[in-house]
Amino acid sequence: MREKIVRYIKENIYASVFIGIMAIIYIIMMFFNKPWYDELYTYYSFISRGPIYAAIHWPVPNNHVGYSVISACLNIFHNSYISLRGISCIAAIINLILIYRIGTYVMKKPYAFLAMGLYAGANIVHMLSVQGRGYTLAITCYLVAVIAGYKICIVNYYEKKYYIIFIASLVAGLYILPSSIYWVLPVCVGNGLFLLLKKHWKMLLNLIAAAIIAALITLFLYSLIWLAIGANLLCKEAGSAYYGMHQIKVIVKAPLKSARTGIEYMLATPYIQSIDKRAAILGMPAYFEEFFSQCYSYCGMALCLLMVFLIAFFVYYSIMEIKYRRIGLWVGLFISSGLSVALAMLLIQSVHPYKRVLSFIMVDMAIGTAYLFYRWIEHSGLTAKTIKKVEYGVIAFIILVVAFKMTTYNYRRPLADRENNIEEILKKINVTEIDSIYYTDDYQKYVLKFYHNIEPVEAPIEEANYVIICSEIFESNYQENVWPVLMPNDQPFIKYVEDNFEEMEATEHYVAYCRK
Repeated sequence: MREKIVRYIKENIYASVFIGIMAIIYIIMMFFNKPWYDELYTYYSFISRGPIYAAIHWPVPNNHVGYSVISACLNIFHNSYISLRGISCIAAIINLILIYRIGTYVMKKPYAFLAMGLYAGANIVHMLSVQGRGYTLAITCYLVAVIAGYKICIVNYYEKKYYIIFIASLVAGLYILPSSIYWVLPVCVGNGLFLLLKKHWKMLLNLIAAAIIAALITLFLYSLIWLAIGANLLCKEAGSAYYGMHQIKVIVKAPLKSARTGIEYMLATPYIQSIDKRAAILGMPAYFEEFFSQCYSYCGMALCLLMVFLIAFFVYYSIMEIKYRRIGLWVGLFISSGLSVALAMLLIQSVHPYKRVLSFIMVDMAIGTAYLFYRWIEHSGLTAKTIKKVEYGVIAFIILVVAFKMTTYNYRRPLADRENNIEEILKKINVTEIDSIYYTDDYQKYVLKFYHNIEPVEAPIEEANYVIICSEIFESNYQENVWPVLMPNDQPFIKYVEDNFEEMEATEHYVAYCRK
């Protein structure tokens, strides 16, 4: 096994060195680019509380349950950075390997290198690579599903393991991140269309069965959360017939009611709201322009046009390859389905989700662009010697692009702002003495837990021994109660703090007080 790995590295030396360098960058970034609000919330509310707790709690629809469950297992290392971001960092490295691997299935190595580099160079991909959220790990599941689909369709294996891998990748992707449905459906459609067009009826039925099994398993996993949430609400509701009961007893007595209550609770505060269909359609170009600008700065419109061209080209390419090359047809359906089905889903749902939800699209864009260039070069009529020069030029080009990207601000900008300011003042005081505190914003409790592993008693201002407030409160134009800041902006509050507390430390953004 070891000899096989060494031989593979030697045979793919450029890719191996590139992946090694990116791995070092990801690891450094994991520890030095401080986490932002969503990450800290995930750590405080789920990861730090263990895998079982994370598996049955889902207070908001954008909670990445599967990621929290897996990451919570890393608490054994007693390092908050590893627990929060370790899985994402590993997934980011694996994603480069898998993209290169998929590329080598369908094109020559230099172009597979190009696909990997274009993906790694995207700002949004890089910034998500080590964040303590499920986006990067979900892309890993996507790539595994693509490889499993390739094995089923092209290698023509009837082996059950590839269907099992396909099922597992779909389930894991949806459990990690519900919005993975935007790639789950396209990958099923693409592989299903291939088997349909090639009239592989048995494998098509197997694939459909695998998708149904994946859906049922996913439904079961989420039903556990719905039951737990619903039972918890019912046993705490004063007017409920189940008030005061233990959660498990409520689930046994009223499983359907518990599940329905849990579902209703989660759907009551969705993070992705439907908008007017006409506005969704008309706003889609601007939405994607902004998304692609977050991938490659100043290239938003160009990449929008490229996406449209790739969809049109690979639909045409698929039609041309139906009777000829199996790999050509599979690639054509993989790229055209990956881009067009996801776009159609957004239009049908009339939604413009968070841009990071669609980060997986850069997989299709990168592989599609590299394959398009590969086919053009192969049919250009150039001599073998010239093609070889082009291939080395491709490798050099992508190395220069990624190297340049590393020097840009968007590629290395801080993720956190207010969080860093809070930690700055906490470093100046003895946090172990904070026994009770009046939290003036949600950031503070998360920063205390992540960096210092302490959870002082959360008390009202009249009972708290410590309070940390931001300097903006003293400004006349301060806007009170700006989520997730909970600080009141009134003179009685300021006067109470000044009369009953003494200033400990102050920075440009925060002031720490302890009771006199």
